[in-house]
Amino acid sequence: MLKPLVVAGGLAALLIGTVTAGVAAQENAMAVQQQLLDALARGDVPGALALFTDDAVIDAPSGLCTDAPCAGKPAIQKDLERLVVDKSRRVTTLNTYVSGNVLLTRFEARSATIQGAGVDRIILWGMREMRGGKIAVLRCCMPERTDSQTARFIQWEEASRPAPDKR
Repeated sequence: MLKPLVVAGGLAALLIGTVTAGVAAQENAMAVQQQLLDALARGDVPGALALFTDDAVIDAPSGLCTDAPCAGKPAIQKDLERLVVDKSRRVTTLNTYVSGNVLLTRFEARSATIQGAGVDRIILWGMREMRGGKIAVLRCCMPERTDSQTARFIQWEEASRPAPDKR
C-alpha cells in the first residue's frame, strides 16, 4: 500500500519540477528578449549579437534581411548595426506569449520614419525561437493591420515604393 503513495509522490514531484523548469525557461526567454531590446537601445551591437546562436536567422520584411533572411552572426551583425544607427527608434513591448521555446511578442515601434508617414507609432508582432538560452530564429515584423495608425503607415509605405520596372 505504501508503494503507490511513493510512486504518486514521485510523479507529483516530477510534475512540479517540470512546471517549474517550464516557468524558468519562459522567464529566461523573456529576459533574453528584454536584453536584446536594451542592448539595441544602448547601441550595443556586440551585446545584442551575443544573444543569438552562431547559426541564427533573422527573417524580416525590412532592412538587410528583406530579399533573403540574414543567416549567421556576420549577416545579423550588419542588420543590428543598421538598427542602432537610427537614434529615433524606440520599441516598447506590449504583450509577450511564450509556448515552449517560442516567444510571440506584440510591440509598439516609434521612429522618425514612422512619424514621417504621419503617424505616432505602429503596432507589430515578432516571433523568436530560442535554443540553449539564445535566439535561434527571429521573425519580424508582422504589422497589426487592425490598428488604424499601423494601417495608415502600411498605406504610406506602399505608396512610397517605386513602381516595378516594366521592361
